[in-house]
Amino acid sequence: MAKKTTHSRALAPFRMTVPKPIIVRQTKTIVKHAKHRKGGHSRGGGMLGGLTDAKRIGIVVGGAALGFIQKQGLSLPKLPLLGEAGTIGLIAYFVSDGGRNKLADEICTASLTVAAYELASTGTIAGVNGEDVDGFVSGY
Repeated sequence: MAKKTTHSRALAPFRMTVPKPIIVRQTKTIVKHAKHRKGGHSRGGGMLGGLTDAKRIGIVVGGAALGFIQKQGLSLPKLPLLGEAGTIGLIAYFVSDGGRNKLADEICTASLTVAAYELASTGTIAGVNGEDVDGFVSGY
C-alpha cells in the first residue's frame, strides 16, 4: 500500500485581475529643419554693446570710488611697493570678504589696476617716496 503524505499543499488564494486600460498617446512628429525660437529678451549688442557690460561698469564705479577716497585726503599708510592706490586696493580686498561685498571688490580691482599702470608706465607709484598725489586725480 502506498504511503500517504502527512502535509498538504495550501492553495494560493485566487485573485481576480482586471485588464489595464489601453492608453493611446500621440507621438511627436520630428521636423528636421524647424526653426528654434529663443525665449527671453533680446540683448542690445551692436558696436558698443560689450562696453556697457555689468562687470565693466562695476570696475568703472570702483575707479570713481578710488578717486573719491583719494580726494578725501585720508591719512593712510603707504606701503613701499604698492603706493596709495595699491594700499587702498589692499584694504578694499580685505573689506570685500572674498568678493562678497561687490563694491569693495570693484574698488580693489580698480585700485590695483591703477597701481599696476603707474608702476609700468613711470616706474614709480604715486604716493611713494614723498611724491605729491594732488595731480593724480585730475579735475579736483
